[in-house]
Amino acid sequence: MSEQNLDADFQQKSSLPVDFRRLLIVLALILLAGALSHYWQGAIICLGASVGMFLAERSGSSRRREFLFLLGIPLLSYWMVLMSTFLLNSDGVTAGQISLWAVIGLCTGIVPAALSVVVLSIASALIDKLTGLCLLKYDWNHIH
Repeated sequence: MSEQNLDADFQQKSSLPVDFRRLLIVLALILLAGALSHYWQGAIICLGASVGMFLAERSGSSRRREFLFLLGIPLLSYWMVLMSTFLLNSDGVTAGQISLWAVIGLCTGIVPAALSVVVLSIASALIDKLTGLCLLKYDWNHIH
């Protein structure tokens, strides 16, 4: 093999897959929006939603697994934000208070988690229509 072929093989093996690069672009845009707006809680929930959408696209044929990724990861992001905010702003919390806030966080986090997935889907579709750059594309109509 020539030196050029070896260099091309190395570059091909070391480059990130296109889908992963798209996810990194989405994560960078969300972090930029969080930095500009200073609304880090929403940015963290959207980060979870984008990772969940990315994993749901690649989850295979299980609707249950897709649902887990689409709702579970943003819900976990919301829960972590809520719990960290509660623990950082409270003095002398008891185990009962922590468990109560944990349950409240899981119950109230379903709506923001679902909304973050919907907002990212709409934003990704708008970016795709305006620029032709397809970032996150979860096919809501596919049948398994």
